[in-house]
Amino acid sequence: MKGTLLGPSFRAAAAVLGAASLLAAALAAGCGGSPPRAASAQAPARPASEARDGRSASKATLEQREQREAQRAWCVYLEELYERATEQARAWPKFEECTRMTTMASPRMLRETSECSLAALRRFEGDPFTPGYAEEVGRCGSEAMTATTLPRSDLAPFMAVLCGRLAGCGDLDYDTCRQSLEDGLGPQLERAIGAMNSRGRQEVRACFGKVACGGDLGPQISACLEPIMDDLLWLPG
Repeated sequence: MKGTLLGPSFRAAAAVLGAASLLAAALAAGCGGSPPRAASAQAPARPASEARDGRSASKATLEQREQREAQRAWCVYLEELYERATEQARAWPKFEECTRMTTMASPRMLRETSECSLAALRRFEGDPFTPGYAEEVGRCGSEAMTATTLPRSDLAPFMAVLCGRLAGCGDLDYDTCRQSLEDGLGPQLERAIGAMNSRGRQEVRACFGKVACGGDLGPQISACLEPIMDDLLWLPG
């Protein structure tokens, strides 16, 4: 079941611009070199609400329910794809397993990808395991990520963690880091992080707070994002 369509096409659609190397390139353009360091570089204190997710229990419960419903919508699509691929009008044996899975995708991103993919499958005639259909559903993943792009203001907590770390290392002045990253990498980060649910976002922030002092920043940011982007959509083994 994990053929040419289910493997690369959706993973590619869920990747940051399709390639981590573009992330590194954007970083190099945005904050490469050795910008001047302020003598008293200080990262602003992070309020407690940024250090921890302050969602209420009821909000967390609502997200969990939305996550389960969105995952089920994804499983409905995979089941129909299974039936089409095997030419058997019978239940997909992994449907229940699929509904129990949890991923790092936001409920909206997951639902929009599922609904778009299912509509594309129903429009498509013939074998779905073809480049033509892969292109169709690839657009679904890309459009879902665009629809869930973070507002710039919501990116601020992630920049605070990352630039606070770099300022603490003495690698970059905090304000210079924020401006450079937002100008050079902001759109990519808004797109990638916007596709994640709260668990994925927490892991990104934690990873940003552990970047190595003096290290090459681009690959480190890619390393924080890639495992989570790879886990946006569950695919059967």
